[in-house]
Amino acid sequence: MGMFSRISALFGRSDEDALSVPPIDGALKPNTLLDTAERVLDLPDIDNLAASADGGLHCSSGNRLFRIDLQSRTASLVREFDGPISMLAARPAGGLAVAVEGAGLAIVDKAGAIRSIDLPDDHASCLTAGLFEDDDTLLLAVGSRQHTMSDWKRDLMSHGATGLVIRHTISTGQTDILESGLAFPYGLARLPDGAIAATESWRHRVVAIKSGGPRPSPVLQDLPAYPARLAPASGGGYWLALFAPRRQLTELVLREDDYRMEMMATIPPEAWIGPDFADGGNAEQPLQSGSVRQMGIMKPWAPSRSYGMVVRLDAALQPVASYHSRADGKVHGIASLAEVGGALYAASRGAGVLVRLDPTPGAAP
Repeated sequence: MGMFSRISALFGRSDEDALSVPPIDGALKPNTLLDTAERVLDLPDIDNLAASADGGLHCSSGNRLFRIDLQSRTASLVREFDGPISMLAARPAGGLAVAVEGAGLAIVDKAGAIRSIDLPDDHASCLTAGLFEDDDTLLLAVGSRQHTMSDWKRDLMSHGATGLVIRHTISTGQTDILESGLAFPYGLARLPDGAIAATESWRHRVVAIKSGGPRPSPVLQDLPAYPARLAPASGGGYWLALFAPRRQLTELVLREDDYRMEMMATIPPEAWIGPDFADGGNAEQPLQSGSVRQMGIMKPWAPSRSYGMVVRLDAALQPVASYHSRADGKVHGIASLAEVGGALYAASRGAGVLVRLDPTPGAAP
């Protein structure tokens, strides 16, 4: 038993109750590669990158669906929806699956025609990720059955663990629950052995889900930030987006029930102590004191609410390289990635920018 474990035991607290946060070190050692990356285009709230088989790239911005021309570095509007887009998935034969908060799931074909997909209400309101197994079969991550995607902060502060991974067959309308009780699954990927990898944001880990197998088994855990979506990497392995950092103060708030409940009841979510896609520097935000700013300057090591991190994982889902935007950077809130034409593209919700990265693992020491 380590010293911290002995102290925790002395005060009647287990390791799970501890406030320690894993260091950002090793393959995750901080750098400025996201801030120095090539900026492709600016688009407020850019998210949900989806690379199609023909080399095209789509993204969302609020309730708008765009197609990105990587040559001209422009985004053309495809369609506007009645609510925020929470998920995009490229269909192998062309077209997209689009999840719209408050409206559910739809298939948009190459010509722009829409077909609605019926899902239970508690499945459709918080779809976070999608992955086509074939043209007729779609894997979906349901972040929460109690809160919408826009209300993700409340799900975190409520210790939400109602997420699902489901399989939907388009032709028959059948929906099967592959796994339940997940703490905000935010990304999906197919593993070489046929299992499904899913990120669990609130448990800071990636798990493997096997059909007919036992409960999901962790394959990467105790991450120093909240994991979001996964994307396949050329040459094997995966890309992992982490959208915000874990902080000791947040861990404390999550443990102190009375304070947390009063905070949620009396303070607007944008002022809650906790993670975010961006830190606007508003003086009313938490921690706008000497612990974050010294002489008016944001320090790279400051305990900010936002951060930018992209991690290259090998085939065994272990980190081998990473790309960062530190506390004093701007390319924060990376929730979606896509590799197209030998380049990696990362969407920064915090900065509203699409950046292009060298996908060579050695580029991120």
